[in-house]
Amino acid sequence: MRVFLDTDVVINILKKRSDTIETLRQLIEKRAKFFISPIVIAEVYQGARKKEFEEIEQLFSYFEVIDIDAQIGYKAGMYANRYAKAYHTISLEDYLIAATVHIYDLVLWTYNIKHYPMDDIELLKGV
Repeated sequence: MRVFLDTDVVINILKKRSDTIETLRQLIEKRAKFFISPIVIAEVYQGARKKEFEEIEQLFSYFEVIDIDAQIGYKAGMYANRYAKAYHTISLEDYLIAATVHIYDLVLWTYNIKHYPMDDIELLKGV
């Protein structure tokens, strides 16, 4: 399984939330591969304290970082064009994450399911 971690999941791992850690453990046992993007990196550092930077860097070293390119930008724009009027709480970052998940055929692990109404991406459900 190839799993993209949304920002909320990464933050929960850093906070050592037991439910998230248990799911992570189960995914590791199933030999899942984990992915993030520069968007997740930026969002995590945006809310971090300087004393947390080393732990964040260590955690990020376990994930493969997928770069954002024109194809992802196009897909994100198409998502925004389709969903923005009905879903006012979806941010551009969320559209970019959804596009990344779609383009790279990943499973999205998020706790913000309402931000991802796209019918062409897979959300992580029971592990």
